[in-house]
Amino acid sequence: MGKTITETVDSKVRTSWQVISRMYNAEAAGYGGTMAIVHFLLNIDSKEGSYASEIAPRLGMEGSSLSRIIQTLEHENLIIKKNDNTDKRKVRLILTDKGKKYKELAKNSVREFNTLLENKIGKKKIDYFYKIITEITNIAEERRKQF
Repeated sequence: MGKTITETVDSKVRTSWQVISRMYNAEAAGYGGTMAIVHFLLNIDSKEGSYASEIAPRLGMEGSSLSRIIQTLEHENLIIKKNDNTDKRKVRLILTDKGKKYKELAKNSVREFNTLLENKIGKKKIDYFYKIITEITNIAEERRKQF
């Protein structure tokens, strides 16, 4: 007799994210990118640029991953690094024209997918999902603080 697998919230979220990630990776590959690169670009302010130290926590990135992706973005001419005038330890990441173009493509892709979800599932259910996932995130964050 096979073992019964119990569904859990975290396994459903993880599986769903993996499928979404593969979808975005397939699309990004058509432009020579990856979902990680696109996700990072989406978090850089298009006008002012952003500090790497601000972006990393939003994306849950470790220092080594952050360095690798910044190097890749520079190598692909998607960003330039600029030292802060007042604090030389801070580095601002500025989108190049190519980076802005990639970011715009990514924003359109995300919007299209979200519109598709809303059309197929319904705005009311999507809004409820946002509410639930926010509660789950908050509970997980509170639990993390206990350790």
